[in-house]
Amino acid sequence: MSDLSSTGDRRGFNAGFSRYADVWRLPGGRTLLIGSVLGRLPIGMAPLLLVLLVEGSTGSYTDAGIASAAYAVANAIVGPVLGRLADRFHPVPVLLGTAIAWPIAAGGVLAATTADAPAPVLWATSALLGACLPPLTATVRSVWTELTTGPTSGLRESALALETTAFELVFVLGPMVVGALAVVTEPTVSLVVAAVLALGGTLAVAAGRATRGWRPDPGRPAARGLGPAVALGMPLLLAVSSGLAFAFGVVGVAIPAFAAERSGGDADGLAGLLLGLWGVGSVTGGLWYGTRQFRRSLPTQWAVALGAVAAGLATLALVPSAGVMAVALLVGGLTLAPALTVENALVSRIAPAGMVNEAYTWVATVVFAASAAGAAVAGVLVEQESGVALAFTLAALTTGAGAVAAALPRSALRRVTTRTA
Repeated sequence: MSDLSSTGDRRGFNAGFSRYADVWRLPGGRTLLIGSVLGRLPIGMAPLLLVLLVEGSTGSYTDAGIASAAYAVANAIVGPVLGRLADRFHPVPVLLGTAIAWPIAAGGVLAATTADAPAPVLWATSALLGACLPPLTATVRSVWTELTTGPTSGLRESALALETTAFELVFVLGPMVVGALAVVTEPTVSLVVAAVLALGGTLAVAAGRATRGWRPDPGRPAARGLGPAVALGMPLLLAVSSGLAFAFGVVGVAIPAFAAERSGGDADGLAGLLLGLWGVGSVTGGLWYGTRQFRRSLPTQWAVALGAVAAGLATLALVPSAGVMAVALLVGGLTLAPALTVENALVSRIAPAGMVNEAYTWVATVVFAASAAGAAVAGVLVEQESGVALAFTLAALTTGAGAVAAALPRSALRRVTTRTA
């Protein structure tokens, strides 16, 4: 019996990974996946870099948290505009423009931090950097959604799981690149590397077959006002997403502060390693999730995953040493990508026709804004006594609140997903 069970598990596992191979073989899928990872590595690098560069220039984690918040808020404001333009016309021109603008903005950040400019100048250049961020995530998820329409619709959840896992890889490699370079050189070099990656990766996605083949829906209603942000189920989805994103912003500041408290040597390198391990756990969990098929509804899956994330974050508040923190982040990260994969699947399910790009940018807007708030709050908290533990506790509470909201039995989110199933 055990042998038969083991054989069945292996077959299920192999069948799950065969879906990833089918996604890889979709027209333009390889360029879309590889280019998006390279082009979005700066997303994983920039928040930590801004903390390191601004704190190094001003000596204040509060100033660094505000700079990180300014970066996120600017992207939150500009993102939906870029998404609407991509839906109405085409993603390629939007990607090309931002691919050029982001390295220029990165040069402004370098100039300001190198010159020890006043904090308001550092905040302004950080905001410009956020405003110029290429909308790769929204574009790539919209293109994957289109690629998995019709005969290939059965691959959508696997495609989105692979995309989410690839995005999480950004948060593995990004901090690790920053940490590795910090050992041998200055953080300014890491920002130059990020600028090169943003330019090259974004241009690759823009020139790829899948992106060029994307076509706007000619029969879609014109988006007005808040567009898909007020579609049935979206306000609750955005609210729940904000709780998790707030936690991400908190952790992005709390981990470097934890490393500074616990490290007897290179705190920057330790911070990059710890954040990278969190991402390693997430990638592992995401790959596993994408090989499975669950009978529970998407809102139920989301509530369970968010509850697990909250439990992992609460554990971080009790960690006594860097070694234990590394293990806690690795294990706790296992639930991150599954939670984000379900979130992406929900967006593709409830977004109005012809507004998928903008729907994903609204999610990104809320995520960046909430992350900004989390970074700003954490910047103040970590400078207080026991502030790091308090920051992790706050991150757990906001994520847990999202889990409770996602679990509500008669919510609009459940009604719309049942209607579109």
